[in-house]
Amino acid sequence: MRFRPAVILTTMAVSLGLSLPAMAAPDGTAYHLYRPNFHPTPSSTPPPAATMLYYGGPVIANVKIVAVMWGPTVRKTTSRGLSAYFKAMVNSTYIDQLSQYSTVGITGVNGKPGTNQTITRGTYTGKFVITPANTAKTLTDAQVQTELKAQITGGHLPAADLNTLYMIYFPSGITITLGGSRSCLSFGAYHEAVSSTVTPNNIFYGVMPDCGGGFASVTDVSSHEFAEAISDAIPTPGSHPAFPQAWNDANGNEIGDLCEGHNATLTAAGQSYTVQEIFTNSTNACATGNFTSP
Repeated sequence: MRFRPAVILTTMAVSLGLSLPAMAAPDGTAYHLYRPNFHPTPSSTPPPAATMLYYGGPVIANVKIVAVMWGPTVRKTTSRGLSAYFKAMVNSTYIDQLSQYSTVGITGVNGKPGTNQTITRGTYTGKFVITPANTAKTLTDAQVQTELKAQITGGHLPAADLNTLYMIYFPSGITITLGGSRSCLSFGAYHEAVSSTVTPNNIFYGVMPDCGGGFASVTDVSSHEFAEAISDAIPTPGSHPAFPQAWNDANGNEIGDLCEGHNATLTAAGQSYTVQEIFTNSTNACATGNFTSP
């Protein structure tokens, strides 16, 4: 949904959350939050059976990843490792499984005509270190959007289109707030769209605060938001999905939410990355097995 926390992390171990129904943020808005529930290892408990339904909104058909470092002090292991990771991710069997969430010839369960998009493998545009004009240590989601738009307009980031996904990584010590909820306390990450309407000028992005985990945690969180952004490009708050959302279950869960804590491996050029499994309609369960990239 609009507010999509992936995992909350500790410096000792990966912190996994339980997907819950919509919970009221401090401002009263019903966002989909994860209640922290720390585990030393990923949960082996399967999610409840569910079916992803289509609500007529857009997906990201041919994703173009732009990795954005919020200044030069993003954790070195994150900054150095993301390019190889995303090059592997966009050209992998991990993204192949998302093709089942293409929208060609599909009408939404609400009667909305589909967007006739086919999800295929994408491209990695590159890593960009920006110099934010806003140097505050606590940022609202609106301020993140303002900075992102300014960096694009100023030519410091590639131009936006409806296939571009800006994945934004923050240094430790910067807190992101949304609806009064705080990163690394109430949530670990989320994906969003600048506009909640279908427009050719929309901008899709993910917010990945530094909550103290290692690089495996970063790739796990990133895969969650990556998959959900592709299959539900314009998320909205609440537990009653509706247009312009794309794929959600009837309770508003996206494809990553039902598989929180179920991890797999993406292997490319002898390097292995931790990724999160996603829910697939084809199996009515979390995808199992490992993934590969040439």
